[in-house]
Amino acid sequence: MNCIKSLNKSGENGDEVVLIDGNSYFSYHKYQNYMDIETVKALQQGDHKAFEDIFITYFDKVKYFLKGILRSESDAEELAQDIFVNLWINRKTVDPQKSFNTYIYTIARNTALNYLKHKLVEEAFIDNCNDLSLKEADSSDEILFAKEINILVEMTVCRMPVQRKKIYQMSRNNGCSNDDIAQKLSLSKKTVENQLSLALQEIRRVVSAMHLFFI
Repeated sequence: MNCIKSLNKSGENGDEVVLIDGNSYFSYHKYQNYMDIETVKALQQGDHKAFEDIFITYFDKVKYFLKGILRSESDAEELAQDIFVNLWINRKTVDPQKSFNTYIYTIARNTALNYLKHKLVEEAFIDNCNDLSLKEADSSDEILFAKEINILVEMTVCRMPVQRKKIYQMSRNNGCSNDDIAQKLSLSKKTVENQLSLALQEIRRVVSAMHLFFI
């Protein structure tokens, strides 16, 4: 699945604009290191104030991101708490020289994917997601926002209701028109349009949540 149509410079201040399915999703500045190196170094050394600063900065972003994928407030809250408990436990492994935004985003993304895999809700979901990478996201802007958004879209589509998923895949993967989809699935064109709209809303919500890590 390749939903990214283009990724290019546009707008003021050299912003990047992500275009998905021909629509602009968002623009972002190339600020990869929002959390300063000194704070991350202090965390690594066991500074509780540094951990508190990081927690305040990132907890809501992590929770919102997880909720967008899992569609569960309670699961997102619990997993977000686990992420920060483990961050403190494993603080000495954090590399202050690397983008902390990318680091915490990667942990959140992998946590969500592992959780979904372990739920074993649908065999098809497991099959579709087995090939998704659990490696650290590349810190390169272009690679990160192209590769990672595609991964998030795949995860989101895997979690869609069966009919919505089918309609989305026929439209985006197979290039079927709304009329063709309606005819093949014995649905009204309005139903197809509504389901595609809902699918795109889900995708935008998750992609926007990812964006929070890099603003």
